[in-house]
Amino acid sequence: MQATETAKKLTKQATEKLFAALNRADEIGGEIRDYVQDKMATDPRYVAARKRLAQLLGKDFESKAEATAKATAKAEARAAVAATTPTTKAAKGLGDPSIKAQIYGKKSCPWSGRAITLLEKHKVDFDFVDLEEPEHEEKALALSLETKQTTVPYVYLRGQFIGGFNALSEVERLGQLEVALMTPEERASAPAHLRNVEIVPRPNTDEVAPGESDASAE
Repeated sequence: MQATETAKKLTKQATEKLFAALNRADEIGGEIRDYVQDKMATDPRYVAARKRLAQLLGKDFESKAEATAKATAKAEARAAVAATTPTTKAAKGLGDPSIKAQIYGKKSCPWSGRAITLLEKHKVDFDFVDLEEPEHEEKALALSLETKQTTVPYVYLRGQFIGGFNALSEVERLGQLEVALMTPEERASAPAHLRNVEIVPRPNTDEVAPGESDASAE
């Protein structure tokens, strides 16, 4: 009886040692396999040989180093784009600082015509947008909301809304037109008395301008 138990114990120990040996052999085999695979993927000689073989078969072969470098380059490119691209876009108004003067008006409106004449008199380059044209009609509401003015024309000088014709005429009368047409860089280098000039918007909130019967006039 004791001999039988001893035999079982020895058999169990032998079995455990056999399984341990097999597991270790499997681990060693895996380590060797990983080593060989890594060597073939990174060693220049193996990489060159596999490239030549791939070319003979009409295929492409990309080494591990090349794949890593490509992935790194893509990640850096995405990071660079993310760094230079704003996450949110600022709302763009209707005034464009790159344009000296802008007039949003109507060809049928005498006040719009007077604003154009005043700028032409001073040889000022300007853009005129006719709000009666179908493609510009929708801008009328946006202009009213942005400027709090209810009549045309809407006059912008260097992207800053100043009002309608009366406001433009007042800027001219005060000798401020030259300053109002300066770029920020030009104004920064101008004499102090010009740098300190403040152009104050004067929106016209009357539905009908004095002396005019046109409900859309300034």
